[in-house]
Formats: sequence, C-alpha cells, structure tokens
Amino acid sequence: MRPLTALAVLPLITLFWLSARAELPPRLQFCADAAQWPPFSYSDSQGMMHGYTVDLVERIFADSPHQASVEQLPWRRCLAATEQGKQFQVALDASSSDERRRKFLLSRDYYQLTPYYFYSMRSFPDGLSINSGSELGQHGTICGIAGYSYTNFALGNTPIYKEMKDFATLKEMAHRGRCATFIGRFEIVSGLANLGIDLLRDPQLGYAPIPDAQSEPFYMLISRNLADADKLKQQIDQTIDALEASGELRRMKEKHGIKNQPMNK
Repeated sequence: MRPLTALAVLPLITLFWLSARAELPPRLQFCADAAQWPPFSYSDSQGMMHGYTVDLVERIFADSPHQASVEQLPWRRCLAATEQGKQFQVALDASSSDERRRKFLLSRDYYQLTPYYFYSMRSFPDGLSINSGSELGQHGTICGIAGYSYTNFALGNTPIYKEMKDFATLKEMAHRGRCATFIGRFEIVSGLANLGIDLLRDPQLGYAPIPDAQSEPFYMLISRNLADADKLKQQIDQTIDALEASGELRRMKEKHGIKNQPMNK
C-alpha cells in the first residue's frame, strides 16, 4: 500500500473528528504524573507542560472540535480520577497490566521504554549482576514508586515496596540501605537530567537492564465511565496511525531525542 503523505494526513484526521463531534464532550481533561516523566510529559519552573506526549495530545486535537488540556497529578490520584471519568477522562504515559485493562480502555501504544534495576555501590561495592529479574529479590528489598505498575519487569512474584514519591527519593533510600535495589525505566531516569536531576552522574549509583524484561510499550488510559469512551479511543488510535504513516510521529520523537522504535497497534 502506498504510504500516506503529510498532506493526506490532515483531511483524514479532520474527518475522524467530525464523525465523533456529536458524541464526545467539548472539553477533555488529561492527567500526567506529577513526579515528572521526561522527555514525555513534564513541567518547567513556570508550570508549563512539555514533552513528546504533550505535543502528541496537542497534535491529536489540533483538528478537533474538542478542547484538550493536560494537568499533572500524583500518579495514584491521576489513575483514580481517570477511572471515575468526571474531572479527568484520560491518564497519559501508562504501562499495561491486567488490572488496568479491566478498569480502562487502552489506546494503541505510542512509545516503548526499557526496564532497569538500580543499586547503591555502598551496598554492592563489586556491582550487582543478575541472570533474570526473578533473582533481584534475593538481594534484598526492591523499591518502586507509589502507584506504578511493574508487571512487565519480569520479576515473577517478587514483592515490591512501592511507597516512594520519586526517583530522587528512591536513590536516597538505596544509599541509606532502606532499599537493596529500585526499579524504573532507564529513559525516564536519564531524562530527569533535563530537569536538573541528573541521578546517573552519581558515581555511587549502579544500574543495568533487567536481563529477561522486554521493551515496554506505553499507552493512554481512557475512562470506561466516559460516554462513548470507545469512540475517543478510536479517534486517538486512528490519529496516531495517520501520524505514524506520514512520518510526523517519528519527527515528533526525534524532536525530543526519543529513539524511533517499532510499536504495536
């Protein structure tokens, strides 16, 4: 099939939105993680939102009769509010889990991240090497961020202590010995350097990819309590498809220094 050109995308996207105009509310509220998720969604010192995902939302709704806005919330509040579907209708930058698929409609994925484990060299002066994710819990408590899903980290049934609010706190807890290791997506931890939080410059912080964990796709979570939620999902998915076919999605990623990985539909 002949690929869509950039000029062909615009009338297609407009057509998609015109078909949904009568069913969806005039204003849609999206929430993102207040812990910061660079280079995908993050705020500057003035509270202005930036990132690939923020640009994508703006682009999806550029030719729409509906307005869309993005606001940061603590992640658990973002998920709870989106599930209700009243104040917020969509949560951004979310991984998949069985629970989330029950509670929400998931858009098609629009980027992928790499699961890593991190540790303090004070606790492991010779480094920490594992052959599989299921081995990580043998070395002590694994920590994570409150509300995050780590289903795709290949840890098996290993428990994860998830009470920390951000990665800086996780690093501090690892150095204090409160956490033997902590887990996260490498691209997010490295992206924090753009906000002046360069955790990877710490010579006492070790890290490595989880050997048997695959690259993890990320989605928008759409409230099932939104009237015509399936219609909104259709519009989001079709618009991303069109942007991908035209090459515009790739250019948006390149703008934010994101590798262009193959995605699932």
